[in-house]
Amino acid sequence: MTVLYILAVYILLQVCWWGYMLTDVYTQLYDALGQLEGQSMNDIRSRKISMLVGEGSVFVVLLILGFWQIKRALKREFELARMEKTFLLSVTHELKTPIAAVKLSLETLKSRKLSEEQQAQILTDALRENNRLQFLSENILLATRLDQKQHHLQKETIDFSALILAEVNRFQLNTGRLESNIQSNLQLVGEPELLRALVSNLIENALKYSSSEEAVFVDAKHANNQIILSVADHGQGIAEKELPHIFEKFYRIGNEETRRHKGTGLGLYIVKSILKLHEGKIDVRSNRPQGTIFTVQLNAIL
Repeated sequence: MTVLYILAVYILLQVCWWGYMLTDVYTQLYDALGQLEGQSMNDIRSRKISMLVGEGSVFVVLLILGFWQIKRALKREFELARMEKTFLLSVTHELKTPIAAVKLSLETLKSRKLSEEQQAQILTDALRENNRLQFLSENILLATRLDQKQHHLQKETIDFSALILAEVNRFQLNTGRLESNIQSNLQLVGEPELLRALVSNLIENALKYSSSEEAVFVDAKHANNQIILSVADHGQGIAEKELPHIFEKFYRIGNEETRRHKGTGLGLYIVKSILKLHEGKIDVRSNRPQGTIFTVQLNAIL
C-alpha cells in the first residue's frame, strides 16, 4: 500500500511539472510572435493556458479516483486474505477437537472394562462430537457450493413446521436449552436440505453466543402471507458497528484476542445465501435487555 501512495504522489508531481513546463513554453512562444491576424496574443495565450489547466484538472481528478478504487480493492483483498487465514486456523482447530475426542472415547472403550452406564455416557459424548464434526463438514461443503453458484435448487412443497420442530428436538436432545412455539401446518415451497441448514445454523449460532444457563427461544408463525421464523437468545449481543458485516463470509464478531466462542464464520453467510435463493429476508435486532433476535421471512403457500 505504501508503494501505491508513493506512485500516486510521483505521478501528480510529474503532471504538475509538465503542466508548468508547457504553460511556460506557450507563454514564451506567444510573447515572441506578438500579434497574429489582428488578434491579441494575450487572448490566445490565455485560452491555451485555460485549455491546459482544464484538461490537466480532469486528468488529475480521474487519476485520484482511479487510485482510490485501487486502494479500496487492495484493502478488500487484504482483509479477505486475513479472514481466510483466520478461517483456516479456526477450521483446523474445530476439526482436530472432535476427532481427538472421538478417538479418546474409542480408546477408552477398548482399553478399559467399564460399566454399562459408563459405556453409554462415553458413546453419547462420542456421538455428540461426531455430530459436531458432521455439522462443520456439511457447512464447509455447502458454503463452497453456494459461493461458487454450483447449487441448483430442487424445490418442493415442505411442511416447514415439521422441519423446524425436528431441528429443535435434535438440539434440545443435546443441550436441553431450547424453548419453542411453532405454529402447525406452515407450508412453503423450497429445498428441504437448504432450509434445514438455515434453521440449524440460526439455532447453533444462538446457542453458541449464549451462556449455558440461558435458554434459546424459537418461534414460527404465519403472518401476512409470510412465514415468520424468529430465533432469540440472551447472549452478549452484537455491536451496532458489526451488524453490517455479520453475514459476510468468514466474518466473526469481536477479535482474535477476545473471541472465545468456537466457529468458522460461515453460519450466517450460509443463512443469507439460502434466503437469497428462496427470495426471503432476515432482520437482526437486540433482544432487550440482553441478546439478539434473528427474524426470517419466507413466502408461505396460501
